[in-house]
Amino acid sequence: MTDNTEKVALVLQAAEGQIVGRIRFQKIFYLLEQLDIRSGFDFSYHHYGPYSEDLSIAIDRTSLVDGLIKEVKKEAGDYYYSVYSSQSHIDPPNQIGGLTWEKVCEYVRTMKAESSMVLEIAATIHWLQLKEKVADWKTELKNRKGSKAEDSRIEKALNLLGQLGFENCANACN
Repeated sequence: MTDNTEKVALVLQAAEGQIVGRIRFQKIFYLLEQLDIRSGFDFSYHHYGPYSEDLSIAIDRTSLVDGLIKEVKKEAGDYYYSVYSSQSHIDPPNQIGGLTWEKVCEYVRTMKAESSMVLEIAATIHWLQLKEKVADWKTELKNRKGSKAEDSRIEKALNLLGQLGFENCANACN
């Protein structure tokens, strides 16, 4: 088992054993990386916000090769989504990167409590502000996300960023 596949399995374990949606998994990992989980995954911007091909490969490896997680593809109308579940318990270390196990669990629970769209908006706000350093990030967000970036979702995303400790992002509109 590689260090990255173990981190994938541990994050899923911190999510009380289940994460619904590949996009959600990506955004949780992106924000955890910014919080100092030190996964080593590189992220770039794609259609749904920050994305890591290496993370995608690690998720598949953790499922297909290592068997630590299970991916079940489900159908919802015209699209499919994935449900990931833990397949075995790993004794968590006290620290994962620069975060305590308790903090990882707290952050993941906080992110799981929000909709995938709010999580996507939050990760994109963080990306635009801190990675691309877009001064008028809100206009850029609305250009990139269209109807997804309605004001109520932006407000929830900023609140989520504040709960996670990204005060600079959360206070950007004030």
